[in-house]
Amino acid sequence: MIVSALRRARTVHQRIEKSKAESFFCRLGFAQRPFRGFSQLDLTFMTLDDIAHLTHQQLPGVDPADLAYDVIEKGGSGRIFVRVKNQATSESWVAMSYTDDRPDNARFASITDFLADHGVAVPHILGRDEAAGFLLVQDLGSVDLGDFVDRDWSTEQGPHYQQSLDTVFALHQITEADQPTDLPELEFSFDAELYQWEQDYFFNHYVANFESEAAMQIREHDSLAQCRDYLSELPRSLVHRDFQSTNVMFQDDRCYLIDYQGMRFGLPEYDVASMVYDPYVHLSDDQRDSLIDYYYQLKVNAGHTETRETYQKVLDACALQRLMQALGAYGFLGLTKGKKEFLEHIEPAKQRLLSIAQRELPILAEVMG
Repeated sequence: MIVSALRRARTVHQRIEKSKAESFFCRLGFAQRPFRGFSQLDLTFMTLDDIAHLTHQQLPGVDPADLAYDVIEKGGSGRIFVRVKNQATSESWVAMSYTDDRPDNARFASITDFLADHGVAVPHILGRDEAAGFLLVQDLGSVDLGDFVDRDWSTEQGPHYQQSLDTVFALHQITEADQPTDLPELEFSFDAELYQWEQDYFFNHYVANFESEAAMQIREHDSLAQCRDYLSELPRSLVHRDFQSTNVMFQDDRCYLIDYQGMRFGLPEYDVASMVYDPYVHLSDDQRDSLIDYYYQLKVNAGHTETRETYQKVLDACALQRLMQALGAYGFLGLTKGKKEFLEHIEPAKQRLLSIAQRELPILAEVMG
């Protein structure tokens, strides 16, 4: 039985290949930015016996003999996910064990509660022991937005992308200027410091290793500082922070956000750019433009008054930041961490960056072209 095999392991995390565990959450290198709070926690990975015990506490009416446990190899940064299935009824849940490797892990529950209360589609928390670093959450299955990449655009892929934008749009309506009273503690907002960190990450881990010395010389160029300052001065709302295809799940025709514990105040266009310029997914120019237009229409329908030109300017600047950060992460993970598989994503990310830089940051396009 699965459960018997797993219990022979000393701990659940020993069953997971480290590279797979890290790649899902750290693929864009967010662990390199300092996190807020929760230093008082001292959580460690549980054994499967611990997880089974806590699961049973949350499901008192279920016979423990009917429960089977299967590690989901889709986690990392101090998190382990185990699918728990009731073999008598076919019901299933996901048990989440987390450590304090990343302080934002401990915020997942409070942020989930907040988002659910404000009408954002997220998995339900069905049971919890936060002192132990344990949650039992709704099982959303295994279908994410990336599974629709090879489907027909007009009937399947496009509508699922639009549904994803509809879902995150609800999050974007919560503004920094009018914060709800039940807002939980969040990560630091997107400000000049964070945008500068993204640029530094790009130059330190990508440009220094893959581009010319001339490219390194422009890191202090005024146009980069102007991009940083322009974005940091705009009104902020809540953003997902890692809104890309693997972080949008589909179940029973409903769309759900996951991996949102890094949520913070920023610009909605950063999330849009993260999705439409995702280096892991190829979209044609027409497909990308249709999604950009779709999101703008959502804003118009909601009463936003910015012009289409302003919206595009903000989106382009956010895309520059996002892609610079992604390239920095690929360099860091591919070279420093030795995860060579990330190097294959450099070229598509570079080409996406150049396509925007040619019109918005020509000095960068010149030295990288």
